[in-house]
Amino acid sequence: MREQDNDMRTILILIVLLVRPLDGQVTVRVDSIPSAALGRTVPFTVILPDGYRKSDERYPTLYLLHGYGGDHTNWSKLTGLLRYLSGDRLIVVCPDGNNGWYTNGTDSSARNEDHLVQELIPAVDRSYRTVRAKHERSVAGLSMGGYGAVKLGVKYPSLFSFAAGLSPALQFPSDMDDSVITARWSPALRNSVRTAFGLSENRRWTENDVYPLLERMNTSEPPYFYLSVGSSDAFSEIVLHTHRFAAALRKKGIPFELHEMPGRHDWKFWDREIAAVLSILRTRHQR
Repeated sequence: MREQDNDMRTILILIVLLVRPLDGQVTVRVDSIPSAALGRTVPFTVILPDGYRKSDERYPTLYLLHGYGGDHTNWSKLTGLLRYLSGDRLIVVCPDGNNGWYTNGTDSSARNEDHLVQELIPAVDRSYRTVRAKHERSVAGLSMGGYGAVKLGVKYPSLFSFAAGLSPALQFPSDMDDSVITARWSPALRNSVRTAFGLSENRRWTENDVYPLLERMNTSEPPYFYLSVGSSDAFSEIVLHTHRFAAALRKKGIPFELHEMPGRHDWKFWDREIAAVLSILRTRHQR
């Protein structure tokens, strides 16, 4: 019996060690909020900096958006994000985009943009010690999430000071009537895009197309945009639109940087690029 008690004590100690963050490491937490915009409870991952529980300090926040077919756990599981964040004074929030293109879709129960802007950001600001100001709030994402990050940066310049699109799918919705491009889509992707933007050109296209949104953007303090794309990206339209959007930013006089480098539309590229984004944010937060 004593040996069993000792074994049980050992197991309990191991469990405590497994769930307690180690010194110098971040804490990963899965949280959720009820969403009126989506009609359900929506999960998200939040990554808290080392020392968060032992202080009353407030931190900058990065909203990190996943791509099509992914979920809120992708960034923490498929990249070195947790390792790259070691020592950073930054809260990272990974929303669950549910293949909704971070857009208020054609279905009234699929208001994905409203969920992020009107529900998630205020909820995070209430529940976690964030700096509740634009100058300490950033957004970044890959592919579908890259589109979402760029669109949110353009559409809500009062919320974000930095927006990064990694392999951003900026061809949506403007290229939805290009038969060459749409012929390559899977049935699931076609359904996802059409649910988000509609079957044919309509008001929702204009409201979610980054080019007309950029033309209408009127602010003296636009976000800083970071754009990157792999030169061997399998979706050639992504390379094209990344450069096209950079040219539109240049014409508008909005600060940005553009990087086209060796790489594909894959996690190897995005892993490298999220490390670059974090490096830029460190510099910006030290100002």
